[in-house]
Amino acid sequence: MAERDGLAAVTMRRVAAQLGTGSASLYRHVANRAGLIDLMVDRALSSYRPPPATGRWRDDLVAEVLHRVRYMRAHPWLADAVLERPPIGPSAVRLLEQALDQLRDHPAPGMAKLEALGVLAGLVQTYLRNERPGGGVLDPEFAEARVEIFARAAADGAHPRLAAVLAEAAEAKPESNDEQFARVVGLMLDGLLPVS
Repeated sequence: MAERDGLAAVTMRRVAAQLGTGSASLYRHVANRAGLIDLMVDRALSSYRPPPATGRWRDDLVAEVLHRVRYMRAHPWLADAVLERPPIGPSAVRLLEQALDQLRDHPAPGMAKLEALGVLAGLVQTYLRNERPGGGVLDPEFAEARVEIFARAAADGAHPRLAAVLAEAAEAKPESNDEQFARVVGLMLDGLLPVS
């Protein structure tokens, strides 16, 4: 139901009807919708497998974050669910353990590692929210409007810094959205978990 109609469509009543039972029967197994969402998220995360590790913690985390974005794109309801309720089930704990294992040789204290992973999770959520078709940065109408507004602002003489940035960007090697995101994730990791 969530895959087909989105997370908002998942109500206790609709799920019970889909199962051919009454809501009261469903409440015997799950206390409320939040509990149901937790189970759904854990089930979806149980299928998630990070890419193979190379032993280079920074590269491995950047690759994992980009892989997670692609996985969550394939399951848009999952991004909504994780934003609504951070995952707390066994699958989320397994993934956290795997990420901490990638950082095992990094000299930062454990809490700094957890904080960095939390910031990355928030970045993934923000990125996924902002790229939504029909309202995000990948929406063609939004992209066209942004280009037009920036071009006008750069040409009006009142925004010289924006004009300089846009001129610099025009000369730079083009990046896909995912390439840009991976680069930004790497820069964030450099700031959050400096090596020296």
